[in-house]
Amino acid sequence: MNEQAKKATELFLGGLYCSQAVLGAFCEKYELDASLANRISFGLNSGCRCADVCGAVSGALLVVGLKYGDNRSIGNKSIEEYIRIFKEKYGSIICRDLLGCDISTPDGNEQAIAKNLYKTRCVEIVASSAEILAGLDF
Repeated sequence: MNEQAKKATELFLGGLYCSQAVLGAFCEKYELDASLANRISFGLNSGCRCADVCGAVSGALLVVGLKYGDNRSIGNKSIEEYIRIFKEKYGSIICRDLLGCDISTPDGNEQAIAKNLYKTRCVEIVASSAEILAGLDF
C-alpha cells in the first residue's frame, strides 16, 4: 500500500466519508486546505447519497481536476484511464454494485452494516482508489 492509500485509509477510518478521504490524501501534495477539501467533497459521499457513482471514485476525479483541471485533453484522458483501471479491478464505479446493496435505502444501509461493508469493502475501495491515482502519478 502506497503513502496516499495509507493516508486515505487513515482518514476514512478516522471518520471522513469516502470522497473526503480520497481527496484528503492528496491535499498536501496539491496545497489544498484540508478543511476546504472536506467541504468541497462532502456531497459526493455514498454515491452522492443515492448509491450512484462511488464517493471514492468521485474524490479521485476531484484529484484529477487539481492536477489537470486547466488542461481538458490531458485531464479527460486521465479520468478515462483512472476509470478504466478501477472498472477493471471492480467491474463498476457504481456504489450499489460495488457493495451489493443500495445504501441509500434503510434496508440497504442495514445490510451494509450487518455485513460490515463500511469497515471492509469501503476501506478497500478507498485505499485502492488512492493507490490507482498514485500509480497514475498523482
